Amino acid sequence: MTPVSQKSLSLLVQENKDLKKALRQKQRELNHFIKAGKDLSAPLEFKKVLQVVLSAARRLVRCEDWSLLLFNPTENTLHYALTKGAILKDLKKLQYRLGEGPVGWVAQKGRPLLIPDFSKQKRYDAARFYPHLSARSVLCLPILAKNQVLGVIQMVNRLEEEHFTENDCLLLEKLLDQSTQAIERSDVLQKMSDLVTTDDLTHLYNLRYLDRILEVEMKRSRRYKSSLALIFIDLDYFKQVNDNHGHIMGSQVLIEIADILIESLRAVDVVVRYGGDEFVVLLPNTPLKKATRVAERVRVAIRDFKFLQTEGLSLHIAASFGIASYPEHAKNRTDLIHLADRAMYESKRKGRDMVSVAKK
Repeated sequence: MTPVSQKSLSLLVQENKDLKKALRQKQRELNHFIKAGKDLSAPLEFKKVLQVVLSAARRLVRCEDWSLLLFNPTENTLHYALTKGAILKDLKKLQYRLGEGPVGWVAQKGRPLLIPDFSKQKRYDAARFYPHLSARSVLCLPILAKNQVLGVIQMVNRLEEEHFTENDCLLLEKLLDQSTQAIERSDVLQKMSDLVTTDDLTHLYNLRYLDRILEVEMKRSRRYKSSLALIFIDLDYFKQVNDNHGHIMGSQVLIEIADILIESLRAVDVVVRYGGDEFVVLLPNTPLKKATRVAERVRVAIRDFKFLQTEGLSLHIAASFGIASYPEHAKNRTDLIHLADRAMYESKRKGRDMVSVAKK
């Protein structure tokens, strides 16, 4: 065999190997799509749909780090909902505004963003947006349903390849297209409604929900001639926590306060993050005397709790409480909140860490 023939044969052998490798890769991709299709064919809750999609995405495009962020339409922010390993607790404290960072850009524009080599771009600071790892390459795609951006899938640092590629982006776009019907069949609209009425940090109800439910509970109170108590809570010297330990630690304290409130109250009670370090609790069918006992019990639970133990600290924090009752103190929701707020400030004036009742 001549040298030319030998070279041609070697090229053919190599081309054959490359072709077989490409076919095997296409078959693997097809199998992943088939599995995802089967998994998505059954009725699923929104979170389960997202878990299936993210699992398929990780099989299609292997990467060092992955996460899924959900969009909060009320605050125009994104927060981490699913992520690799045990770092969700740390990332849960982070959120990005619409247009902020790679994920914010994707949520704002509604289209994918591929950054093949982070070192060759100057738009985004890797240390700021990826503090938990060294980002070399990033691929972000929007999760869409009925022309709404629900969230963003983010993949960082391609494995087996140096960078993410356009082909990786196309594969994941096909996967998300495949999942669209399943997302729209899920309880996504309910979830979006929950996002509108739920505080992003603590997952308590927010002020928007309070306005709605307070009217409902007052009507129920009138109908059944029962009492409705409202407790206004404000943390004492909370600014010192932020000043001394930083806002991330302050946010963790608020999360722990929310947990204490939920654990201390009945399932029928409504717990609301009113704003900042202020909380409101609605106690349906609860006389004033009983509501005062409940507030006192919660006050002690907060005072005795050791905050930020998981962060290596042991802080003690107190709170001031104010209570107003419908219809005893107020005839409408605005006055009810106002009187409870005034009673809370009376607790502050008297020395804090106490419960005060509105004056008739």
